[in-house]
Amino acid sequence: MNDLSPAAPEAGQKSPKQLSEKMIVGLVAAIASFPALSTDLYLPALPTMSDQLNCSVLLVNLSLSVFFISISISSLFWGPLSDKYGRKRILVIGVPLYVVSSVFCMLSQNVFQLIAARIFQAIGAGAAMAVSMAIVKDVFPGRKREQTLAMVMVLNGAIPILAPILGAYILKVTSWRGSFAVLSLIGALVCVFTLFLKETSPERSNLNILQTTFRLWVVLKNPGFYRLIMSFSVISIPLLAFISASSFIFIKQFGLSEEVYSYYFASTAMFFVVGSTSYLFLHKFLKPLSIITICLFGSLLSGILMLTIGQLGPVFFALSIACGYFFVSVSRPPSSSLLLEQQDKDTGSASSLIQSTFLLTGSIGMLIISLDWNNRIMVLGLMSLLLNLGGLSLWFYTKKRCRVPKHFL
Repeated sequence: MNDLSPAAPEAGQKSPKQLSEKMIVGLVAAIASFPALSTDLYLPALPTMSDQLNCSVLLVNLSLSVFFISISISSLFWGPLSDKYGRKRILVIGVPLYVVSSVFCMLSQNVFQLIAARIFQAIGAGAAMAVSMAIVKDVFPGRKREQTLAMVMVLNGAIPILAPILGAYILKVTSWRGSFAVLSLIGALVCVFTLFLKETSPERSNLNILQTTFRLWVVLKNPGFYRLIMSFSVISIPLLAFISASSFIFIKQFGLSEEVYSYYFASTAMFFVVGSTSYLFLHKFLKPLSIITICLFGSLLSGILMLTIGQLGPVFFALSIACGYFFVSVSRPPSSSLLLEQQDKDTGSASSLIQSTFLLTGSIGMLIISLDWNNRIMVLGLMSLLLNLGGLSLWFYTKKRCRVPKHFL
């Protein structure tokens, strides 16, 4: 039994005024952006970091994949703990850890120190990521929740557009260390705003820490939840693998400069914002269930394009990836809301499982694409084609066997 108790203010104390809804959306977008921001900002420097740190390309890429693995695993613990201790307490621990670890990343003298610092940076970011979706469910109900998730994605989608361009500019005036200095400053700013957030969780778990963590298994064994999360997570694997391989494909394979690469990466990432914005328009005319189905077919098209025209030049490859970004971003608000609907309680556990599964499966794609392939575009295309076929098949099996709100139909 999951014992929950109301999180009322202590006797004799006035309940502090909550941030406005717009400020909460902004804060959630900021903490949800930590994973993308922590990688995209130093992507332009990856091809030169191996020389500067005197190590192999695989080890440099390991700083990316290790980050995603660590943030995925750590968020699995932060989510259930937020059900017990509240969202704000988790943020007050995680965000400062992110700031301090970013400083250590900046000061790293070799790739192994960098990887170690990235692990702790990921643990801090995992706390923020784990509670971001839980805060949205705490504050916003039903359709408002889907619109809020879409708005968060629009704001968050600006990160992949701006971060590589900023990272390329940083390389002009300093080294890759400047990127982590910027991350430290951003984290410190988010930390200040976190202090003004009033606790959003209406209830607390009375279970001990071990029992609270075990709630992950309770959520995961829900058939509707685990089938849906498998279907939605596999389609994200090629896109995260692209993040790891993008600079090598555009700079090494197509011969572009670091600055031009950042523009290509930003242009493809822009479709993530376009997709999130499009959902706010499309949901007025199409039911969420239909939108998800259309988007899964669209993601399949991305893999086909990579295998057919993706190798003709950087423009064609960018368009192939942009197609995947667009359809995944359109599907993310309704798919995340549908996943949260599978659980009446254990919101923190469900939120952390959703976020961590997307990143953990994506980190597997990063490891695969980091191997010494002769043609990374072909590998990405095959990965996208096969995984999207699997996700689409599982979706058709699951959508009639899970809990679906009336407004989805």
